[in-house]
Amino acid sequence: MALTGTLLTACEKPDDFVNKGFDVALFSKNLKESFEGKTVGFSFAIAQDGKIVKYDKGGLARKDIDMPETDYLVTTRQATGSCTKTISALALLKALEAKGLDEDAYLADLLPTIWTVHPANRKIKVSHLLAHKSGLTFFGNYYSDLVKTMQTATTGFGDDQSFYAYNNVNYLLCRVLIPCIVKGKDSFSWLPGFAAGETAQGYRTYIREEIFKKSGLPNYSKIDIGPWNDAGPITEKSPDRSMTLYYNYSQPTLNGMMKYTSYLEAGAGGWYMNTPEMAQVLLSAEAGKLVSKEMLTRMKTKLMGFDNKIVGKHGEYYWKNGLWADEQDRGIYTVIMHFPNNVQVAWHTNSRKTVIGDPENVIKNAYDGAWR
Repeated sequence: MALTGTLLTACEKPDDFVNKGFDVALFSKNLKESFEGKTVGFSFAIAQDGKIVKYDKGGLARKDIDMPETDYLVTTRQATGSCTKTISALALLKALEAKGLDEDAYLADLLPTIWTVHPANRKIKVSHLLAHKSGLTFFGNYYSDLVKTMQTATTGFGDDQSFYAYNNVNYLLCRVLIPCIVKGKDSFSWLPGFAAGETAQGYRTYIREEIFKKSGLPNYSKIDIGPWNDAGPITEKSPDRSMTLYYNYSQPTLNGMMKYTSYLEAGAGGWYMNTPEMAQVLLSAEAGKLVSKEMLTRMKTKLMGFDNKIVGKHGEYYWKNGLWADEQDRGIYTVIMHFPNNVQVAWHTNSRKTVIGDPENVIKNAYDGAWR
């Protein structure tokens, strides 16, 4: 499979992209050296000034103990884990802006009219939700569980960092909020409590059309929650043997495994992408194609869809990671990072336990070491 469309347009002359002493080729070299031989398989893509300018890869998507042995390629797709949350935040805020609203909107004013919202929850804002400062309780991934979440009093919410509590329920609610904002609060008036898959459909369609298509992704209509390839979905009954498996690098004798993500995780996790596809979303956000530039600035400063920032030699670097593992620590690690000179990076590996160190700081150091 070859990269197509906008994802290759700027990679022909990487030496052209030197910005105020920043050397993107050196950044790529630093990243490659930081990951090579320290995990099972990996790839990364670097965007600068609205174009993907460099990408690379290394290692294996499938080891020889999981025949056939397969290289990890730049085009290899895997679960993005909680980096999905950045995509969900972009989508939710885009939908709000289209209605003349912003992150100060109250959840209670956006959710289905048939839902009962506990009085203590009525002043929770979208900004609280996306920054994990809502104090909402997780009961499960089903639609009925989300209803129960809003019926249950918050443990406390607000802008102060003391209210921070990372919780997937904040982003699971996006699969209800987005369709309600786009189509109206009566969108789910007919929905039985068990039909969680139906809530994922509106979320998935909106992100495909308003995030992936607007970002120029060639396969925007096929990108899915869970494994897929260009020929269609991958399931346990019809596996693609070239797809990546997930490993524990620290225990090389363990076979790889695959987690077949369900729609129940839509919003909080599950988008299955390669690094150029993710980087294309990041650069499109920076270009103002997804949300306003003012909104993206607030996403960063309020940490809506981002985990934190690292203060480096050249400013503040905003990042989000995604990680998941099974009981034997076979899993994934993904990172996105936005740098202040309009540089973004997406990085994936198919191993949860590695000898890379802290990937966020490794990427930061590779960037700081790429200035001449």
